[in-house]
Formats: sequence, structure tokens, C-alpha cells
Amino acid sequence: MKLLVIGNRVPWPLHDGGAIATYGMLRSLAENGAEVHFFTFNTKKHFAESATIEKYFGFCKVYTHPLDAGVKLGGALLNLAFGGSYHMERYDDAQAALALGALMDAQGFDSILVEGLYSVPVYLRAVSARRYSTPAAYRAHNLEYQIWARLATATQNPVKKWYLSLQAKRLQHYEYRTWQQFPAIVPIVQTDAQAIQQFLQQTEPQQPVLTPGTHISKIKIHTYQPGIAIERPFAFIHKPLSLFHIGSMEWQANEQGVLWFLQKVWPLLLVKYPKAQFHLAGKGLQKNDPRFFQTGVVNHGEVPDAEDFMHAHGLMIVPIQAGSGIRIKTLEAMALGVPVVSTSVGAQGLAVEHGRELMLADQPADFAQAIANLLANPAIAQQQTTTARAYVEQYHNLKRNTAELLGFLHGLNHL
Repeated sequence: MKLLVIGNRVPWPLHDGGAIATYGMLRSLAENGAEVHFFTFNTKKHFAESATIEKYFGFCKVYTHPLDAGVKLGGALLNLAFGGSYHMERYDDAQAALALGALMDAQGFDSILVEGLYSVPVYLRAVSARRYSTPAAYRAHNLEYQIWARLATATQNPVKKWYLSLQAKRLQHYEYRTWQQFPAIVPIVQTDAQAIQQFLQQTEPQQPVLTPGTHISKIKIHTYQPGIAIERPFAFIHKPLSLFHIGSMEWQANEQGVLWFLQKVWPLLLVKYPKAQFHLAGKGLQKNDPRFFQTGVVNHGEVPDAEDFMHAHGLMIVPIQAGSGIRIKTLEAMALGVPVVSTSVGAQGLAVEHGRELMLADQPADFAQAIANLLANPAIAQQQTTTARAYVEQYHNLKRNTAELLGFLHGLNHL
């Protein structure tokens, strides 16, 4: 199969879950026999040099287009006046759409996979003046509007709360319309698939506009759970006074979750374990950030190897209050033998139970107690990590899940 994947950033380096998931999927698609072509923005924020792309993406053909998708005051103010989702407008680039359209004309792909909501605008623009019959699937990384709505709920500043709520509603409208426009949708978790299916069943059906010339009676949905390539051996290592968080601090949900943990949970834990250490690392984390100058907190900034960091610092916490989809870093920890304590939002999309694969808690006192229980009981922590590893092997096998995705995409040609 000759497959075009459309992205919104170069997924390198592998310092955050989104990059890990997209890179793993691209590589696994190629390993499963697909001829993969990857068209993506090379954003100012996540810019990758051509030498880097050549070195790490030799398994596929990469086409990049420069884009500065950063938030700009003027653009945000104009958006307030004229409406629409500012999140999506930042990725709507006319020149990139022309380049994408020319690539589609020249190559003649069998299938197209639009990777995430922020990749949709350039594809919409590229096909708006053409009549392609190539089936396209939209891969829904999250229910994006849910993330921003939850961030708004948790925000204290009234002006920021109002603005985030407004953008969440506009993003919701865009996301709903996106679901109606593709002949196929590929969510990454079953709960998202159910939410999308429920919306489509309650909405007046319409012909997907992105595939004129085809006749589709029903939008197809296939859940493609992200997999991870488990290369390091399982190894449980008990660290009785050590816990950590690792994740991109450029993502507001991670930043907000860590601050909640430090304000609400960490003081409770220090009462019981005054010598405990909380190790913090992640993309975009500044070592001199004054918000993290607290008793027992060790700020590592960005680290070169996430797996080494996980093994070195004991127990992983996932304290996020806003989010959707699956936390790839959580899956990595579960595969490596690292015990995990998470909020229910942090474990969303995983078929896990409290006390079986990991510990779940949403209230500060409960979260602190869950951490204390694992720190004090290595036998319980080890049993949970063993169960967690088996769960990852069963449900998040990258090669098998990607082979099923390819079968689904191939079937779209016969609708």
C-alpha cells in the first residue's frame, strides 16, 4: 500500500508522548510493508534539521513545509473579533496546502491518514479545489476540545478561564464537523470511539465532503491503540524515598498537573516522608523555574534518555487534571517495570483498575496515601508492575496493532 500520512510537526526528538506515538506508528507502518510518505509542517517550535530527518526517518519519504504556529497577540485578538477556532487557524497555511495538493496529484496514493486534528486544516484546504477519490481517514489523538474545557475549569484567573472556555467551545464545533467530513475515523482509545459514534448517531447524516466521487453510507471507525516498541527488559527497582514526573512541560495539562501535585499533595507526603525526593524532568522544563524550588524537589530540566530517568527515580506520578487520549509515558513506565500513581484523567483510555496495574486517586489525600503505600510496600509495587507489563504486551503491541490499522485502511478502497 502506498500511504500518505499528513502531520503537523516532525516527531523528533522523542521527548514527549505525541512524538513517540507518531514516530512509532510511521516506523511500524513501514515495517508492516507500507510505502510510507509523510507530509508535515516543520514548525518553528519543533524544528528539525534536514540531516536529522535523513538520519532518523530513512524508513519513509518525508516532505516538510515551514510554519510558525506560535500564539500571537494580534492573531488572537482578530480571532476574538471574527470567530472560529484560533487553535486551528494557526495551522491553516495556504502555501502548505498548495504543496500538499501537488504531492497528491503527482504520487497517486492508495490511502491517506490525517494525523491529529491540527493536521486537518491543511488537508481541507488542499482538497477543497480538487476531486480526489482517494479514501482519507482522520486519526483522532484525543477529543481535543475536552482538554481545553478541563483546563478552563481548573483555571483560577477569570479572564483566562473565559478565554479558554470560549476557545474550547469553538474547537468543539470544529472537531464535531471534522468527524462528519471523513469517511473513516481512527481514534486511539475505545472511549473516544464511543463518544464519536454516539455523536454521529445523533446527528443528521451527511455525505463526507472530503471524498467526492465516492458513495459512503456510514462513517467507519477503527480504534488503533498506540503501541510502544518494548526494547529494554522489564526490571522492577524499588526506590523507597524517590518518585518522579516526566512529560513535556510545553503542554499546559502537564504543567497544571505538576503544580497541583506540588501545592496539594507533596506537603502531605513530606509529613510522612520528610526525606523523600520528587524528581522532575521534561521537554521545555527550565532548571531555574522558581515554581519548582521546593523542599525535596529536584528539577532535572530536559533529560537525554527518558527510560534511564524512569529507572533511576522510582515511582512515577501522573497528576494531570485535564487531558484526553492515552499517556504514552505511562505505557512506557508500565512496560519497564516502574510503578505508577495516576489521577483517573491521567489513566483515561487504559483498561486498568486501581490496585491491579497501578494506583488511581483524584483527591490530594488519596493521592498521597497511594504513593505512601507503594513506597512502603515493595512487594505490592512489584506485583502491580508485573501485571502492568502483561497489560501492555496484550493491548499495546505496536506491530500487531499497526498491521490491523493497515488492514482497515486497505478496506476503505473497497467501500
